[in-house]
Amino acid sequence: MIGNYCRQYRLINGYKLKDLTVKVKALSAFENGRSTNMEHLALYIKLSHKLDDTYYFMKGLTLEVLNNGE
Repeated sequence: MIGNYCRQYRLINGYKLKDLTVKVKALSAFENGRSTNMEHLALYIKLSHKLDDTYYFMKGLTLEVLNNGE
């Protein structure tokens, strides 16, 4: 699940939902599989860029999609 991968990435890097957006409920729904709005993915890509970790974030995201068929 893409949302779960993003949630784990955020938590590993010590960020809270409110650090990424003011729309906490919508982002929480995305992370927990209750929303398929891929526009939320941009927040995590921006976070990975901020952390200078875009390559590894995108590699992990790609593996998540390939391994889980999403």
